Amino acid sequence: MKKFLSLLIGILLVFMIAGGVNATLLTSFSDYSGPGLDLSAYQTGSYNFTFGPESIPGGITFTAAPGGGGNSGQGSVLGQGSYGLASNGSFGGDAVYAGVDSRTGYADFTFDSELSSFGAFFNYAPQYGDAPTISVLDSLGVTLESWDLSVYAPISTPGGFNEFEFRGIDLGNDVFKTFRFGGSYILAAASPSGDPTNPLPAVPEPTTILLFGIGLLGFAGVARRKKQ
Repeated sequence: MKKFLSLLIGILLVFMIAGGVNATLLTSFSDYSGPGLDLSAYQTGSYNFTFGPESIPGGITFTAAPGGGGNSGQGSVLGQGSYGLASNGSFGGDAVYAGVDSRTGYADFTFDSELSSFGAFFNYAPQYGDAPTISVLDSLGVTLESWDLSVYAPISTPGGFNEFEFRGIDLGNDVFKTFRFGGSYILAAASPSGDPTNPLPAVPEPTTILLFGIGLLGFAGVARRKKQ
């Protein structure tokens, strides 16, 4: 009996180690083959604070548990609006995103069927609250894999506006039902079109727009002198 138990434990350890080896933290969209995050239905100009459940195209259900009910007390953001990220800048304008809107807590994307891989474009407020993490859970809510982005794949966009980087998890097999992200006001962004291969470009800062306008005036002046 003892030999059988030892053998069983050994087999389980092998499977656990193998599962850990197969888990991959994705940092580039070019390495990704899972479903995209389509938030185009929430391009309404409103924060749309919610705890969920909210149905997102592609068989995804959004639910949220932000610490303290989120800054608004009404849940997490699933829409648009100004969103500060401390040293990493901010979001706003046409950006569409799902933001936990709290130093603590999390939001979930739960899928109709089990997946092996999921990712999105993320950003967060460095050193504000809990560490920014992404995780995957099975159908029973057991965490299968979790990554602290501030340690393993930091995102740094100093003073940026609507800037983000791709992060995801690949387990190699269809075994997880939920993708969870939380801490540090983390948010998952999407382009208004819902096309994950074409993320929303950064909107020029006011100074950039001003310089661009001055440049146009300069060209107009040169053209006028040539005509004269």
